[in-house]
Amino acid sequence: MSDTVLERPLVRDYLRQLDAACAALPVAQARELRELITAHLDEALPPDASVAEISAELDQLGTPRSLAAAAASPVRLSPLRRLGNRARRVRWWAWAAIAVLVPALGTGTGFLISMNSAPALVASGEIGWLYPADQDVAVETTADDVTQTAVPYRFGQRQGIVVDLVNEGDWTQQIVGIGPQWTFGSPPGTAQVSVESGPGLNEVGVTAAGTTSGDYASPGVIPPDSVRRVHVSWASDECFGAGGGIIIDHITLRVRVGVITRTENIPLQQAFELTGPKHSISHNCG
Repeated sequence: MSDTVLERPLVRDYLRQLDAACAALPVAQARELRELITAHLDEALPPDASVAEISAELDQLGTPRSLAAAAASPVRLSPLRRLGNRARRVRWWAWAAIAVLVPALGTGTGFLISMNSAPALVASGEIGWLYPADQDVAVETTADDVTQTAVPYRFGQRQGIVVDLVNEGDWTQQIVGIGPQWTFGSPPGTAQVSVESGPGLNEVGVTAAGTTSGDYASPGVIPPDSVRRVHVSWASDECFGAGGGIIIDHITLRVRVGVITRTENIPLQQAFELTGPKHSISHNCG
């Protein structure tokens, strides 16, 4: 498996087409456009993205030719006379189309910038262990103004945490999954995330009666200026040596903002610890 999605055949072919389409652009402008596109793809797609996911992301970007055309200067300095002659031969409906498309391209670029710059989700408020089996045995400690809650690592069972996340931006953020590198105490692919949902929720994530909705969805959305409770769980199935421990002080989520999917690394207000057993359980691992 490649270390980056940029090495995938579909992406490499797309970038080759982009280079060819940008041949008429100034070198610096072509280089800047390529860097913007590669940075976006590297952020939006994990290395193990499926062919369908890559194709969908490339379709949303548009064809390399359309990207190069949008980046080109709308007026060339020479030959001005020939440009004027061509302009006089353009039909009225073509000018009407240009009048619509040029502002639309600018607006689309502005939207992409706004999506990319939307603030990441922030952990706030109530956080704790998800399952009663952990809630009942949790030990909380505070040192140097840092709070930590610890529970035993329950090998072969699901464990999880609850955290309130705040969307401080102007875009709805849809949590679509766990970041590919976030595998605390679990094999890759077993971590799950769901978001509080329901028609009774208001902007602060509670119902009119002052209680949480009790309904959770995956994928799930957090509207602008809103708080939602989020469940993150995993299968505690990795081999664990005696006396060890795993500290969870952040969660990594895949989040869609508009048409952009990005990875958000969210620090937690308190640390969670999975403490190892007194004796190694590695003999239980195949």
